[in-house]
Amino acid sequence: MRIPGLEVSYDQVRELMDLNGLHTPFLILSRETVRQNLEKLSKALPGVGIHYAIKANSHPAILEEVAKAGHSFDIASYEELRMAHAAGGRVSDFIHSHPIKSIPEIKMALDAGVEIFVADNPDEIEKFRDFGRKVRIMLRLKIEDSSALVNLSYKFGCMPKDIIPLAIKVLEVGQEFGGLEFHVGSQCVDNGIYLFAVETVGGLIRELEDKGIPVPMLDIGGGFPAPYVKEVPGIDEFCAPIMEAIGRHIPANIKLACEPGRFVSATAVNLVTRVIGKSMRAGKQWYYLDDGLYGSFSGKVYDHMSYLPITGNGSNGHPYKRSVLAGPTCDSVDVIFKEISLPRLEIGDLLIFPAMGAYCSVSASSFNCLRKAEYIVID
Repeated sequence: MRIPGLEVSYDQVRELMDLNGLHTPFLILSRETVRQNLEKLSKALPGVGIHYAIKANSHPAILEEVAKAGHSFDIASYEELRMAHAAGGRVSDFIHSHPIKSIPEIKMALDAGVEIFVADNPDEIEKFRDFGRKVRIMLRLKIEDSSALVNLSYKFGCMPKDIIPLAIKVLEVGQEFGGLEFHVGSQCVDNGIYLFAVETVGGLIRELEDKGIPVPMLDIGGGFPAPYVKEVPGIDEFCAPIMEAIGRHIPANIKLACEPGRFVSATAVNLVTRVIGKSMRAGKQWYYLDDGLYGSFSGKVYDHMSYLPITGNGSNGHPYKRSVLAGPTCDSVDVIFKEISLPRLEIGDLLIFPAMGAYCSVSASSFNCLRKAEYIVID
């Protein structure tokens, strides 16, 4: 079976370690894979501006490739803004998509040149009354009943019935109505929810225009799936019905945008980790790695993803057995897999985990003062 996202061999890993004096754990980031993912998405969503969601992975190499390809950024904080600008992004094109922002955050973003913000309630819109500067405020629509693995409508988004009152509120505080935004959730493998969302937005656009409120922009969010343990639809296949729905329901004069994060960064990064200990406990073989849930595998906790390990020694003639993979901290919660089938491993063996470029290193900590996995950037 070919493992999606695995673009390096064990020989390459050992060569990188020797050349760079690397110690595990470390992350291999491929610029070429970032470029390929951006190109695939651009072709699958023609006419839709890409605003990379920095929250997925903020490594400068990824941001640089996004900017070099002529795309922009979706930011959620001033620090993300600063990093995107340093990578070559133009601040006036950024979308500050966090629906709830502090007053200092808004002020710093305004001073830096951000022109597009997102809100989903009247109190957030009211914050923009006294800044004395015109901005465009987009409204985020709540999308319910999504099958996405990560629900992004629980905390944010307004109901369709609230859109017109909120658009009027934007105008009342002296700002420009910037358009509509939705996000169906992260790692969505069913494009049907996008079709529902686009149709819903099409109706709202007609209602707004009937009230004399034009809609200049529609942001369809992110959620485009990346391959992990299970196969997912190809991005062309996944996006074709979405583009057809846009053609049916969205007027051609409306600017289109999307906010991919995972699709761009996930398969661009592979984790290399090492067995640092082993123990037989309650009839199961335990292996202890030098990275765990408090580190790069934080994605299992916060992002609800699973990552398939690749061992370099095959079975070595030994049968695969039920095993446990645990992290390096002193916390018993730090167990990556409570049950996984593995060949016999020895202390010092390397394991590669593909597709760990999204929502892994960004949420990693240094609990127990353990070193977080460093990056090595290739091609």
